Amino acid sequence: MDDLELTPTFLPQQPGAPALVGGEVHVWAVPLQGDALPFEADLSPVELDRLHRFRFAAHQRRFQISHGATRRILAGYLGCAPKDVALRHGPRGKPYIDGDGPSFNLSHSGDLALVALASNELGVDVEKVRRLESLRQIAQRHFSDAEYAALKALDEGEQELAFYRCWTRKEAYIKALGEGLSMALDSFDVSIGEAAAFLACHDGREDPARWSMLDISPSDDFVAAVAVRQDSADVRRFLFEA
Repeated sequence: MDDLELTPTFLPQQPGAPALVGGEVHVWAVPLQGDALPFEADLSPVELDRLHRFRFAAHQRRFQISHGATRRILAGYLGCAPKDVALRHGPRGKPYIDGDGPSFNLSHSGDLALVALASNELGVDVEKVRRLESLRQIAQRHFSDAEYAALKALDEGEQELAFYRCWTRKEAYIKALGEGLSMALDSFDVSIGEAAAFLACHDGREDPARWSMLDISPSDDFVAAVAVRQDSADVRRFLFEA
């Protein structure tokens, strides 16, 4: 894994062994380093076309591994070949499996991708922690009033981690709904502390009590969250092994 150090909760696992049980959420950590070429045979013609549009080798490698690994992971649950996984996209780009199969979502940042699966619709987001000079300005522009007030109340040294917690939780929820950039980030509240929670929905479209929001941060260098439409969830974490 080179310089990627994940928490011990991510257990090495090859695709095909685990099965979703009850209200479980499975989260796969996929390092985006190493040889990407073996994943090329798993990609669809559409994915190959996207791959060759990237100008930089690092971007090509990350796309090739993340999408190839996602297909291998999904194939393990479906009992088919990676290339036979029938992936489709919703009106705003959210991917889904055509036919019976689990809900899934993919996020990547830096040299790490996370693939999350559940029986109910879900979204996942991971962000590599980078120093942001305009952190407070970004939060004021995109966070709800309650979230921004909670962020400002923290000591300066605590604000960076709280910002990333808030951001990933909001992105995970929006991705679960498949809304993309069309949904206002300040239309709902999430927690910014260590315990992840969906606190309020100002537009009335969802009941927070019917959702679970979970912190799945894989290391000190990455912050991540998953949002799933069910009132409780048990998380199992795997480290993808090709």
